[in-house]
Amino acid sequence: MGFLGLCLLFVGIALIMNGVAALSDWDAKTAAFINLVTGSLLVIGNFIGLFRAEVLPDYTNAAGGFLFGVTYLFIAANYLLKLDVRAFGWYSLWVALFAVIGAFVSVRASAVPLGILWGAWAVLWGLGFLQLGLRIKPLAKVFPYVSILEGIFAAGVPGVFMLFGWW
Repeated sequence: MGFLGLCLLFVGIALIMNGVAALSDWDAKTAAFINLVTGSLLVIGNFIGLFRAEVLPDYTNAAGGFLFGVTYLFIAANYLLKLDVRAFGWYSLWVALFAVIGAFVSVRASAVPLGILWGAWAVLWGLGFLQLGLRIKPLAKVFPYVSILEGIFAAGVPGVFMLFGWW
């Protein structure tokens, strides 16, 4: 749980900063940095995990890690390059579907807390799809708050618990 805890710690602060950036007048480049660091950590770390993979769960964990990592690299690219965010919205749909499956599989394997986290992440990515991919504008007022809450409760706190061996 060490590497996952480390990753969730960075995911938590990235989600919080992205939410705060959306609610404030921050220059988007300010939040891009933590997204680059978080995405790079996840992608590089999961490449290492992929090379060490021996059984199917190792590959599944790497897949989830890559999807998380590319999320933050995509967000950083959007902040820095002002890309069409609809592409990220549609990417979010794909990741949300993976997260729903991850939630189901985790609960079925009696890893209920992890299933709850996957479910929370599925909600966040699903909102990303609806807001950015389908352009449902009223969600733009909700998404930053959900991002901050999930940064705290679905990433930051679980990450700290994992790093200190409380999970």
